[in-house]
Amino acid sequence: MTLDKSLSLAAAALIALTLAIGGWALQRDERALLSDAQTREIEVTALVLATAMDQAATLSATQAETIARDPEVASLMRAGDRESLVAKSRPTLELLGNLAGVEVLHFHTADMKSFLRVWEPDNFGQDLSRFRPMIVAVNHDRRLRKGLELGVRGLSLRAVSALMDGEQLVGTVEVGVDLKSLTELAKAATGADFALFLDASAGVSEDGTASAETGLKMEAATDTGLFQRLRDGGQVRLSRDSYLEKVEIGGQTLGMMGRPLLDFSGRMIGTIVVTRDLTELEGHLSRSLVTIAAVCVVGFLVVFSTVMAVLRGLLLRPLQRLTAQLRDGEGLDQADGLSSVPEFRELQQAVRDAAGAGKPPPALSLRAENRR
Repeated sequence: MTLDKSLSLAAAALIALTLAIGGWALQRDERALLSDAQTREIEVTALVLATAMDQAATLSATQAETIARDPEVASLMRAGDRESLVAKSRPTLELLGNLAGVEVLHFHTADMKSFLRVWEPDNFGQDLSRFRPMIVAVNHDRRLRKGLELGVRGLSLRAVSALMDGEQLVGTVEVGVDLKSLTELAKAATGADFALFLDASAGVSEDGTASAETGLKMEAATDTGLFQRLRDGGQVRLSRDSYLEKVEIGGQTLGMMGRPLLDFSGRMIGTIVVTRDLTELEGHLSRSLVTIAAVCVVGFLVVFSTVMAVLRGLLLRPLQRLTAQLRDGEGLDQADGLSSVPEFRELQQAVRDAAGAGKPPPALSLRAENRR
């Protein structure tokens, strides 16, 4: 192998290795940036629903307190006048339902029995103390409670306030918000999909006994088919810590975050799942990788050409010229292609021959004569 080819291969390998390491580092940074961007986007998206639920709970608490402080309501509850209370409360429920998605306005007696469901006036009289811990807590200490509660009919975001007539408790009032409307509102704001899954074993029956069911039940979802596939595929699970993963469904790359769903007392009763289409971000990574590869290829060609031009000009041609002069002094025109090992042996032999003859090499002798 000629010296030219040896240097070419060595230079090509060194340049390619350097560019490969640089390209690998760049694509690793790009993937890290993409992962951070996906995590931030999912977390911000999940925060939208959490904020909407907090605001809805605050609204429910405000309305429950407002109704509880109305002396006319307390008077009607003390008198047991259900018809007058329906006439007074129905316009309020309709207004709150249209403005804020409120679907529950429920009055309870001091002995924790259902007195009036404004949306269903004929359904009353049930003993709520066995399966409504929020009502029990308010009845016990007269303090407002708000948050999620799992009842016989499923999950609801509620606030319960005590109805007082002076120092006497005459009952409690409950205001509840439709969770489905909150998930739809969050989707409209972010473009992501949301679902609430309940731990089936956390449910209760009207007699207060725990549910015998197991697994996860979908309580509310903006895309039922999508979340059913995720649940059936095992991606949805109960966890006390948030988790984030990517799934491929229908040619789309989806980022999925699961967060624990806690009731008003802090008990985990399910999970909140958020999914967002990350195909656009994945496409950005693909374009970045193509750009990095193109830069590496062009950089290799430019750097390799430059390095070889410099090596030929500064090393190979002078070395060929010196070898030819030491060999026979006939100039560069008679220099053949040189190989790495034979060339240095030839150069070494020419120097030895010149030294053994007791005179400088021909080219050097000519220079000495010219100086004279």
